[in-house]
Amino acid sequence: MVVEDDPQKLFTEACLHGLKARLCEDVDSLDSYLPPQVAAMARKVAEALEVPELATTS
Repeated sequence: MVVEDDPQKLFTEACLHGLKARLCEDVDSLDSYLPPQVAAMARKVAEALEVPELATTS
């Protein structure tokens, strides 16, 4: 069975790769080693995990 054939495995793989890419600050490399559908989903996961900069108050 190919990962793309199983939505749960696709989602799980994308989450794991997205988390790893965010932690390693290497989101741009996702396209180089993942199938396009998994890379796109992993990129969305990584973006969702991005911590916004907090505004400083004076």
